[in-house]
Order: sequence, then C-alpha cells, then structure tokens
Amino acid sequence: MDEERTPVILVIDDEPSIRLGLVVSIKRHGYHVLEALDGNDGLKKANDHHPDLIISDVMMPPPNGFELKKLLSTDPTLASIPFIFLTARSSANDRIAGIRDGADDYISKPFVMDELLARVDGLLRRVRTEQEHGRKQMMEIARQDMDKLRNEILQNFHHELRTPLMNILTPLELAVNNKFDDPETQSNFIRMALSNADKLASLVSDIIVLSNIDLGNLNTVRQSININDHIIGPVYKCLERYKNKELSFTHQIVESGDIKAPRRELTQSIVHLVDNAFKFSPKNEKVHLDIYTSPNGGIKVAVSDEGQGIPLEEREKVFEKFYQISQGDSRKYDGLGVGLTVARAIFRSQGGDVRIIDSANGCLVLAELPDVRPEDIVYG
Repeated sequence: MDEERTPVILVIDDEPSIRLGLVVSIKRHGYHVLEALDGNDGLKKANDHHPDLIISDVMMPPPNGFELKKLLSTDPTLASIPFIFLTARSSANDRIAGIRDGADDYISKPFVMDELLARVDGLLRRVRTEQEHGRKQMMEIARQDMDKLRNEILQNFHHELRTPLMNILTPLELAVNNKFDDPETQSNFIRMALSNADKLASLVSDIIVLSNIDLGNLNTVRQSININDHIIGPVYKCLERYKNKELSFTHQIVESGDIKAPRRELTQSIVHLVDNAFKFSPKNEKVHLDIYTSPNGGIKVAVSDEGQGIPLEEREKVFEKFYQISQGDSRKYDGLGVGLTVARAIFRSQGGDVRIIDSANGCLVLAELPDVRPEDIVYG
C-alpha cells in the first residue's frame, strides 16, 4: 500500500441502510470507498479493484462473509488483503471462528462508528508498517544477494584472467631461458602460450562487448564474411582447448549467398555457441555445426551436441548475464557465464536472435541473422 495514495476500502453488506451508513462515514473519514451488494458482488469488485481493506458482513446469501474470505484466500493476489468481519453474532465461538477463517478483526453489531473507524485506521497503519518492514527486508536481501554475486564475479574475473596470464608467462619464460635439445619441446611451450593468449584475448573481447551492450554501442556495420577464415578457422582453434575430451566435431556449410555481418562480433558469437557445446559435452561425444547462408547476407547457424541438454524452464535463464556464476558453489564449469548473453545481444542487434530449441538428444542452439535490411550499414 502506497503511503501517499489514499487507501481504498471495499464495504460488503446486503443491508442497504447499514452499507450506506458505512460508505458515508468512511468517505468522510478520508478514504476511498467501494460498495458491494452481496458476497458475489464483493468477490467481483475485489478482483477488479484489489482494495487495501475489506469490511464485510458475515450473514449474507451465499457466499456469506466466511465463505467469501475463503474464496479470496485461494487467490495469491487477494489473500493478503486485510479483512474485518461485521456480524450480529457476538459469541466467543463466533469471534474465534471468524479469526480462524482469516479475519484481521471482528466487530459485533451494533457497533460504534468511531470505534470501527479507529480499528480501520489501526489496521491500515499496521499493514503499512508491515509492508514497509517487508520492503526493507527484501531490499536488504537483494543487497546481500547483489554483494554476493558481485564478489563471485570479481573472484571469477580474477581466476579467469590470472590463469591464462600465468599460462602465457610461465611457458614463455621456460622457452626463452632454457636451451632444449629437442626443438619440438620449445615449440610446445610457445604453442601453450599462444593458446592461452587466445583465451585471454577472448575474455577481454567479452568484457568489451558487455560494456558496449550496456552502453548501447554494439558494432552493427555488416561486412562480407569468409566462412572458412572468420568462422571455421576460429572454431577449430577453440576445439584445440578441448583435446583431452577427444570430441568428434563435424560441420556442414550450405551456401546460397555471401554473409554480411559485423565480422568480429559474428565470429565471437558463433565461437561462443560452439565453445558451450564443447564445454558441456561429455568426453568422446559428438558436436555438429550447420551453417546456412541466404542470398542477401543472412545466415542461420545450428549447433548441436550430445550433452545433458537444458530443461525448458532454464532456456531463457541461461541467457542472463553471469547466470553460471550466479549459481555459486554449485556451478561445475569455468568461464564468465556470458557467452550466450554476448551471442544473443550481437544477433539481436541486427534483428536476429539466438534460441535453444527442442532436441531429441542433447542441446540444440539456433542462431539466425536476417538478410540485409534497408536501414543496415553495409561495408565491403
């Protein structure tokens, strides 16, 4: 309930004289008032208007006040509305029954109007205090969650950047400072350094793209793409990082025209999609890449693997920035958790999309970039 907004009170009573007296008195007291002729009318108005408080007679044609409260309690959006019962039944058992059925207050007829208004004021004040306390609790929980995620991200950045950096410096130092009898050994150290340099460059590129996404400054200039140089070559270089998994990787290219897309960004996107398939595939399994080009610059990319797959309820969540990191200690794989975020943002910046679609086995990711549009900038 917004403290600056005048609360809305729904009055439900099938006796016109009592209902009118309540409506007039509550309006004069400064509240907005809705009136309902019986339980069914009250149920409809509660659904339509979501009042801040309900004052209801108990003895009405079905649904009576108790039944109405039970009906409202089945709707999560209405269950928390404060409820005051008015009734001529004044025994202790009746009051206990009313409170047991969820009433916040129980007033016997005949009642003193000033007392009723005082109880309304007190109940709304209590609700407002509880809501404010709840908001503060939620804000504190959100702040703690954000602090935890920020710390996880910073620790992960530290690990993801420091590891390839050390794996560049150490083999280079060995290659420079030692004389090896076998030139192949020295070459292996240099190749190790180059591989980790590629990984570090990829991480830096992701950080730059994330910054450009936040600033709304992604490159959208569409250039000619050489499939072998700008897609297949980088994909096979990525595959080298997973030699120990002994994956079987195949690809198929069906060309109907030249691809026109932001060159570096398209490469980065597709490599991320295939890298995910490599990363999450079990050892010795298959990964397949299909590329279909269209006559006027568009491209469709399908990446399939034989891994565990992604449940339907998770298929949008995995595109959230740092989703993998947000799983805390339960996450099993390294990485910044931004590959799918980056890929989707890049494709969507050109009017395309990246989606996870149903697959009989493993995971199937489909990325589509439409043909060049009139508003697109094309270079080369």
